[in-house]
Amino acid sequence: ILLKKALHGNAVQLKMLYDELTILQKCHHSNIVKFKDWFETNDKFYIVTQLATGGELFDRIVKRGKFTEVDAVAILIQILKAVEYIHSMNIVHRDLKPENLLYVDKSDKSPLVLADFGIAKELKSGDDLIFKAAGSLGYVAPEVLTSNGHGKPCDIWSIGVITYSLLSGYSAFVADSVDGFLNECTAHEHPVVFHKPYWDNISQEAKNFILTALDLDPETRPTATELLKDPWITSKELQKTDLLPTVKKGFDARRKFKEAVEIVKLNNRIQRLRQMYCMTNETDSDLEGNRSSSAINLLSDKMNGLRIHRENAKTPLSHESEKKSEGADDDASLKSALTQDAFAQIVRAAAKNKEKIIEYQKSEAASQANLADENKAI
Repeated sequence: ILLKKALHGNAVQLKMLYDELTILQKCHHSNIVKFKDWFETNDKFYIVTQLATGGELFDRIVKRGKFTEVDAVAILIQILKAVEYIHSMNIVHRDLKPENLLYVDKSDKSPLVLADFGIAKELKSGDDLIFKAAGSLGYVAPEVLTSNGHGKPCDIWSIGVITYSLLSGYSAFVADSVDGFLNECTAHEHPVVFHKPYWDNISQEAKNFILTALDLDPETRPTATELLKDPWITSKELQKTDLLPTVKKGFDARRKFKEAVEIVKLNNRIQRLRQMYCMTNETDSDLEGNRSSSAINLLSDKMNGLRIHRENAKTPLSHESEKKSEGADDDASLKSALTQDAFAQIVRAAAKNKEKIIEYQKSEAASQANLADENKAI
């Protein structure tokens, strides 16, 4: 469900929505989430797709009792067939990543489907290029971040990155900036490094498959059809070593990192809300002893006062309202930018992660204190 007011006056976002709907209606493949229908009311767009309840790709792998190269190839075949299909229709997904690969149901034989065509593009011809960068850093191809243009091969690069994480449990690239990523994938002979001991039990054929997909030159990068014929994909003698113990470690580290990032973001938002709501009534010294706890409690009080007004509110948080809230300067602008549900969502998240936020703030305070001592010493 998309709020029209979130797209109001934004012709680019509105066009992206219609492009996504057009692309979804054209796709009919067992490994692509099925489009059912769409309709609109005065204030909302409704997009109805196939219900996929089986969970995300990596979540399902962690729950397995065993995971081998045989299992990885079975997954890759489904991804490659989905990409082969959309490329045959001159559609580029541009956001291939594990979060957009879903299982239809919880059964062991559930098909894997490719979802989220929000930034997909339909090309005028097979060799047509796109010049506006889009995608997720860590999975996006290098050419997407340059001014040279990109097309279908960018999806193949993403498949190579997914395969790397699938077999090792950790990310192929760790840079958090465009320049850092471009330096990282050109720093060695190959774009990725197969670190010991994580890759010791993985076949050379699997590594070759990854390196083939991660060709820095998009013009020589293979197509999805060619990768389906790769020796590793077609092999009848795949290694059956259980990779799950190593993969789980990597996935757990990935999950903890994402949680840490979310705590930092949530803490920053709490501090903004605290300044907006609290600074007019309380001094810094009033909250110095336990800033997070006080801020969370104060937010809870505010939410209690607003609860009666949100009993019938069903409006989800939109990206636009979130952006506006981060830039709001006072109590009135905050209330106008955030829906009541969105405000409640922040409070619930803050309360749920209270101890983590307090621990984070203490570590930040300690770091700042140490830095101050070092500066004094200098």
